[in-house]
Amino acid sequence: MKPRFKVGDRVRCCLGGDWEPWKTGTIVALYGVGSAPKNKNYPYWIQCDDGSNIKAPEDCDLVIQKIEGNILNPFPEKKELNAAALLREAALFAEAPTEDDCPICGFRLPMKNGTITNVCCGQSLCTGCNVLSLDKCLLCGENKEKTPEEAIKILNDRVENATNDSAKITALCMLASCYDLGVKGLPQDSKMAHKLWVQASELGPSKDAHYHLSQSYGKYNKERGVEKDEAKEVFHMEEAAMIGDAAARCELGRYEHSRGRYDRAKKHMIVSAESGCDSCMEKLKRGKKKGVVTKEEYKRTLRAHKQSRISTGGIHRDISTMIYKNLAIGPGGVSKVFK
Repeated sequence: MKPRFKVGDRVRCCLGGDWEPWKTGTIVALYGVGSAPKNKNYPYWIQCDDGSNIKAPEDCDLVIQKIEGNILNPFPEKKELNAAALLREAALFAEAPTEDDCPICGFRLPMKNGTITNVCCGQSLCTGCNVLSLDKCLLCGENKEKTPEEAIKILNDRVENATNDSAKITALCMLASCYDLGVKGLPQDSKMAHKLWVQASELGPSKDAHYHLSQSYGKYNKERGVEKDEAKEVFHMEEAAMIGDAAARCELGRYEHSRGRYDRAKKHMIVSAESGCDSCMEKLKRGKKKGVVTKEEYKRTLRAHKQSRISTGGIHRDISTMIYKNLAIGPGGVSKVFK
């Protein structure tokens, strides 16, 4: 692959790891060009401003970036914001809404992989209560096990006839996931999935829709038939984060870190960790060791993180996790364990 930069270009480089400092310098050699050694794993030799020499392990923005404009300020903050942008910025770092409570046990619904949305009624409950409910849905009383044809028919009917937008959004996102994965008898069609997520996001706030759209304009753009667009990727990631998606918030932290904006990265990770994200809590722990996160910030965030984890507890959830992991069976086969 042709190198993105040439000898003499001013760059900033990060050799990896959370909170590692970026170094500024000048490219003095391209590996494999001229007398430089041929090693595709280290495309650039950089002479840093502090006198050291480093090798860039990859040719990507997460590792090496060209310095534009003022070289004394290699990590410029965002441009001056107008009134609307300032309001969005304030909302972005405001306290994120928490997940809803499980309507059965009353504990807060876990993030991502601890919540199940039943096709029969379109309502969400925790995996623990889903296990204990056996074959019948505890919310509507219907049989949970549906054939693929029945499930798709129910979702399509809900999209067409539901009287509230929330039910339509949930059905659209479930259909989009079925198309994206090629399950429930539907063909694998990521382009159709993208269209359904767009439709869901236009109806109202949806963490699921915005998170997947951010992925569409990022790493999955080719599969979903859209142009890679960093601005749209970040916009939808921020929309999901403001609604309370801790995974999107964690992704924003990584994104800001890759752009050298460590203060913004830390803010995102603190919000995500306070919502219960173990990954961000671990990153902040490493940040404290490097002096980026203060002792007070770490203590405050750790207390909120522990409280968040307690609020999503429950022995029935621990049992369901054990069943899913150790017996490797899906929701449709859980009831067989109790028979």
